[in-house]
Amino acid sequence: MIRLGSKEKRCYSSPPLTRSQTYPLERIPLDMKEDILMKLKGKCISKFISISKSWSSIIRSKRFTNLYLNRSLAQPRILLSLTHHGDNEMQLFYSCSQEDPSSDHQTVSCPPLNHDNLFEFSPPVCGLLCCLNDNNKVMIGNPTTCQFITLPRVQTVRKDISYFFGYDHVNLEYKVLCMTASRNGTASDVVSQEHQVFTLGARRKKWRKIECKHPHYTSPRTQGLCSNGVVYYLAWIQLDLYLIRFDVRSEKFSLIELPKGGNVQYLSHYGEKIAAANLLVTGTLDLWVLEDASEPHWSEISIVIPSWTDSYGQFEFFMLRGRLGTGELVLAPVFVTDPFFILCYDLKESKARKIQMEGIGTHSMRINVYLDHVESPMFLEL
Repeated sequence: MIRLGSKEKRCYSSPPLTRSQTYPLERIPLDMKEDILMKLKGKCISKFISISKSWSSIIRSKRFTNLYLNRSLAQPRILLSLTHHGDNEMQLFYSCSQEDPSSDHQTVSCPPLNHDNLFEFSPPVCGLLCCLNDNNKVMIGNPTTCQFITLPRVQTVRKDISYFFGYDHVNLEYKVLCMTASRNGTASDVVSQEHQVFTLGARRKKWRKIECKHPHYTSPRTQGLCSNGVVYYLAWIQLDLYLIRFDVRSEKFSLIELPKGGNVQYLSHYGEKIAAANLLVTGTLDLWVLEDASEPHWSEISIVIPSWTDSYGQFEFFMLRGRLGTGELVLAPVFVTDPFFILCYDLKESKARKIQMEGIGTHSMRINVYLDHVESPMFLEL
């Protein structure tokens, strides 16, 4: 204190700066922050998590994830999962515009998920996908951000394990269905014995046992499809092949008979419907569209692509991957081709067009093609 005559003069230090003064981004209103994030590509949003707790809380919130997903649903994309092997082993996810596959390319590079085992990827569901390796290690991944988390191992002594991935669009929950099977003699005696469900983000981080009144069997690498809150997959009951319907919300199973006399080999999305189809080998594709799941009715479609051998080769195998908004069917090679391409077949005009994707097949050991992928900023947590 300094005395000047009868008056006193006090010295005060400046008050500390608030966070909003130090970091101008903190002064931005919440709705404006959401608008900024909504304009970004999904793979860029995760970088904002490290800016501050407030930005991180927005990105991790269900509200923002749902806002972003709803926008992405109106802009579906084609997703390719690429496994590169060699000196620089890695997992790539390549996406492009579904309206114009030659434009708006995005690539996300991930470290290898496992150096010793290959992973089988399920078709993406609302931005996420499920993958499984030979040791029954299950992971959930976001191909937009390349973030993966590992689920707890299923406690079972059985070796035949199948996994399916689905989304409950009412309660906004992702679930993984696991089935284990035991062998008691002939193939017709093999049935699923245990059915368990894991809910992503639930408080209890564990598998729950559920009841199935329809004992059935499916091979461990069978691919399931999720549509409108229901997971569909092919399975055997005795010696007959059925379409199994698993309601993700109620966790109930039901059976649908497949078309009589149809050579069904796999399932595919057909817009918002499910189709059963065979492999396209010699230019002929037969598929059956499930028009109504509540009162099962199948409509049959057969297509013949002219000059198949001259245009695409005699021994190329193609699978139906879905249908575009234009009505065109999308078919992709089963094996890696270089250069890599997909076919779009116009049902009305009976014409096929070839779309080549530059640089995709050069170093790829495995390629999977999925339609109707949506970008998601979701940050994964068990």
